Amino acid sequence: MEEWQNPETITLWVIIAVVFLLILLGFIVLLVRAMFQKIVRTKIAESKAKLEYQQNLLDATIKTQEKERKRIASDLHDELISKLTVLKMQEQVKNENGVSANLVNDCISIARRISHDLSPPLLEFMSLDELIKDLLNPWQELMKIDYREDLRFDREHSNEFKIQFIRIFQEVMTNMSKYAKASQINVHIRQSADKLILLIKDNGVGFDMTTKKKGLGLQNIETRVQFLNGRFRINSRLNEGTSSLFIFNTKSLVE
Repeated sequence: MEEWQNPETITLWVIIAVVFLLILLGFIVLLVRAMFQKIVRTKIAESKAKLEYQQNLLDATIKTQEKERKRIASDLHDELISKLTVLKMQEQVKNENGVSANLVNDCISIARRISHDLSPPLLEFMSLDELIKDLLNPWQELMKIDYREDLRFDREHSNEFKIQFIRIFQEVMTNMSKYAKASQINVHIRQSADKLILLIKDNGVGFDMTTKKKGLGLQNIETRVQFLNGRFRINSRLNEGTSSLFIFNTKSLVE
């Protein structure tokens, strides 16, 4: 019998072949796994880069909007209101009944309100609570407002956070005045050590959330909430009013 025909030799070669195949198979598995991990890492890197680009674009867009708002507010205050004031004084001198002067005075009030909405004065020196109360004042002539505050932690918010928060608040109030037909709203703000919660409810007509399309106002709210890394939820039913809930992690947003 030839040596290669020896059962022991055959068994040895079979074992060697099996081991070789197992090593080859393991190498192939490791190679495929490494390639798959590389593809996953590339996809993750691309997603992160895309997300970072979108976030930077969002930041730049909002900051550009705020810069333009400040410019327009400054022009209204420094140029238009000043010229209207001079015109008012001239009309008061020429017009005894003061009708024209009253109209000019109304224009000044409107321009001042628009300027105030575009760029709240003394933003740096006012707390978030004070800014909200200041914004609510004009609305008290139109509807009943129940404002409650639960400030459990004295948190200093950055100017950037305050201005974006105010924009969100203004957008909610504007949408409510246009569509809700509400006679009463409840505003509740709560500040804890790391979270700021804003809840706004109205007793208006509400809307069907299954058919309501996302309008420009809601898109603006969503954009600014995203800018502040916050969360929000809006619930509404026909003839049952609307509630808007906003939650922000303020611990990472302070100066």
